Amino acid sequence: MPRGPVRRGTITQGSIRTAALDRHHSRRRSALVVGPVEVPSVAQVRERVRAMAAAGPFTRVGLHPSPTRARWTHDPRAGGCEVRASGGDDEPLRLLDEVRSSSDRPLRVVLGHEYIAIDFDHGLGDATLLNVVVSVILGSTDPHDRRTWRRFGHRTPPLALASAAVCADPRRVVALARLLRRAPTEPGGVRTTGEAASVPGPSGTVGGVDAATGRRPRATLAHVPAATVAEVRAARDRDCPGVGMYALTTVALVDALTEAGVDLHPTITAPFDARVYLPRARNTLANFSAGLAFAVPPGSDPVELQRALTASARMGRPIANLAITSVKTLASSRRTADPPPAVLTDVPVPLLHSSVGTVPGRDHRWTWLADERARVFSVADPPTPQGLTVTTALVGGGMSVAAAYFDDAVSSAAVADALAALPDRLRALVALT
Repeated sequence: MPRGPVRRGTITQGSIRTAALDRHHSRRRSALVVGPVEVPSVAQVRERVRAMAAAGPFTRVGLHPSPTRARWTHDPRAGGCEVRASGGDDEPLRLLDEVRSSSDRPLRVVLGHEYIAIDFDHGLGDATLLNVVVSVILGSTDPHDRRTWRRFGHRTPPLALASAAVCADPRRVVALARLLRRAPTEPGGVRTTGEAASVPGPSGTVGGVDAATGRRPRATLAHVPAATVAEVRAARDRDCPGVGMYALTTVALVDALTEAGVDLHPTITAPFDARVYLPRARNTLANFSAGLAFAVPPGSDPVELQRALTASARMGRPIANLAITSVKTLASSRRTADPPPAVLTDVPVPLLHSSVGTVPGRDHRWTWLADERARVFSVADPPTPQGLTVTTALVGGGMSVAAAYFDDAVSSAAVADALAALPDRLRALVALT
C-alpha cells in the first residue's frame, strides 16, 4: 500500500503493490452517465483529474491496472486518463456507447452538454471511487486539499483492518464458522455464485468481456419516476417498516424478469460495501465490495430477503467473502496453464443486482440542474458471459436502472420488457395494485 500523499509539486512515477481484490476485478470495466449537471470545460476536467492523480496512488487515478501483476505503475500526471468532449447529443445510451468505445485507457471521461460519461477499469475501484471522481470533476471536491485525502493512504491493508474488527466479536466468529461448514452451493454459504466465483484468467473471457474480441455487453436503461418511488416508500413504511428499497427492488426485478421470460438462476448476487467494517478514521477508494449469494426465486418475500441481508451484515459475512476471494485470486495467479475458454450454454441466467445508493451521496455537495431530469445510469460488465448485471441508483427522488448483458445469452427484448414493468412490480409488492 502507498505510504502517504505525494507532496504538491513532486512528480515521480513509481509503482505500488496492489491487493488481490484489485487484480480480481481488473480488465472488467464499469461505465456511467450522470446528469444534468453544469459540465466543466475539457481543460478544467483534465487539470482536476491530474491533481487527483498527483495526490497519490491511493486516489487510484493514474494507476495502470493488470490482473497478472502484483505491482501496478502509477503515473502522477494521469497519463493513462483520457478526457474529451462528446461528438454528439446528451442521450444517455449514446453517451455510454461513445465512452465505452473509446481508446483502452484505465479512465476515460466524455463531456456532453449537460451530462458526463465515465468508463474505467474495475480494478481501480468501485462505486465509492466513482462518486469521488464525479465530485472532483464537478469541482465540489478539491483534489489539491490534503484534507480531502486524510482518511486514505494508510499503510495497513483495509481487509486486515476490517478482519480484525470482525474477529474481535466472538459472536461473529461463531456465526461465520457455522457458515463455513455449509456446502459451497448453499445460498447461505460464504462462497457466492457471482463475483467471488469468477476469477480472471489470461485468455478466453475476463469478467464477462471477450478478451479476444473486446466485445462489450449490451446496455438497457430505464427510470422509475419519483412519484412511484415516493408512493412505494410510503406504503413500505406503513406495512413493512425496516425493509430497504434494495430488498424490494431485488424481488421486483426477479419477478419482472421471470415474467418477461428470462430463465433466472434462483440464487442472486448482492454486492455489499464492506467499508462499514473499517475504523471511522480509515477508508479506501480501492475495491472493497463483496458479492454475496442469496436465494431469491420468483415470488420471494422482501421481508425474508431483508432479514437475510441484515443477518449477513451483522455477522461480518462480507469480510469472510472478501478474504476467500483474495485467496482464490492469489491461487489462480500461480497457475501457469490457461483456463478453458468459457462456452455459452443454455443455463439459468445468474443475476447480480448492485445499488449505488443515493446520488449524490452525503459526502458530496454537487447538485442537479433539474431534479426531475436527474439520471445516473451505471453499467458494469457481468461477472460471466451468461450473466445479467442490473445497477440501480436513487437520483432526484426517482430510480435509474441499467442492465448489462450479452444478447446471445439474454434476450434484449425480455430485459426491456422487465425494466418497463419494474414500477408495477414494485407497487404490487407493497399492495398498491
